[in-house]
Amino acid sequence: MNRAQYSQIFLMVLVSVGVWAAHGGDSRSAAPVTAKGLYAVTFHVLAPSTVPDGATIVCKANVTPHLSILDRLNPGSAPVESAKGTAKVVGSAANCTVQLPFAFSVSDPQKDAALSYRIDAFTSAGPAFLRTQQGIGVRVPQPGETANLNLNVSL
Repeated sequence: MNRAQYSQIFLMVLVSVGVWAAHGGDSRSAAPVTAKGLYAVTFHVLAPSTVPDGATIVCKANVTPHLSILDRLNPGSAPVESAKGTAKVVGSAANCTVQLPFAFSVSDPQKDAALSYRIDAFTSAGPAFLRTQQGIGVRVPQPGETANLNLNVSL
C-alpha cells in the first residue's frame, strides 16, 4: 500500500467514527420499541397443467424487520417470524392464506419489513413444483393492526 491509500483508509475510519458518535449523541434517538401486529397473507396460486386439481399447496411466509446499519451492530439478530398454510388446487388455482403474527424490537417502527415466501405443490406422486421469493418490502402495521396482503403467484 502506498501513502495515498493509507490516507484514504484513515479518512474513511475517521468519517465512520464521526457518524457513530453523532448517532450516539443524537437526543432524538429513541430506545427500541416493540412493533406488534399481524400479517394476513393470501397467495392466489395459479398452477400449471402439470399440477392437477386436488394437489396440495403448502405456502410458508416469514417476515423480518428492515434494520438500520446501527441496529445490525446490536448483538441480537433480527427475529424471523414465520407461519404456513395449506390449500387444494381447484380449477388450476388455489388460495392459500398464512396468518403471520409478529413482534419486533426496532428503533424506528416507521421502517418497513421484508416478506419472503415459499410455495410447494404436492401431488399423489410427490413434489410437483416450488416457487420462492425473498425480500418483498411491506409496511409494518400500526400496533395491533392487521396488514392484509394479497399476492398472485404463478407456479
